Order: sequence, then structure tokens, then C-alpha cells
Amino acid sequence: MVKSVSNGKKEIVKSLISYSSLGLEMGLSVAIGIGIGYFLDRYFKTYPYLTIIFMLFGIVAAFRSIYMLMKKVERDDGSRDDNK
Repeated sequence: MVKSVSNGKKEIVKSLISYSSLGLEMGLSVAIGIGIGYFLDRYFKTYPYLTIIFMLFGIVAAFRSIYMLMKKVERDDGSRDDNK
């Protein structure tokens, strides 16, 4: 009984950490994309085209991380339902 409560708390903490890291991951994806695009624009003197392109890549990466987290949550919920 004590082990199940402890395992339940561990699962909750793991879920909270993955949800809270999602915001940071999304922000960093877009910021890194903009940074790479900006420096490439300065190097090739093509401002603002590469900044916009790499910003879009960052946004796509952010949505991909949301999608991957949603798939993980669905998989975990399915495995919990099977165990009951």
C-alpha cells in the first residue's frame, strides 16, 4: 500500500516536470530558430528572409514537442487503463 502511494506521487511529479518543461522547450525552440536565422542573415546579408524561415522552423519544432507530449500522455493513459 505504501509503495503504491509513493509510486503515484512519483508519477505525478514526473508529469508535472514534463508539462512545465514544455513551455521552456517551446520558447527556446523559437528563440534558437530566430537567433540562427538572424546570424545567417547578417552573414549572407539577406535580412529578414532567413530570420523568418528559421523562426518558422522553430515554431514547427515547438508544435512537434507538443504533439510528442500529447502522444506520450495518450500512451501512458492507455497503459494505466489496461493495468486497472
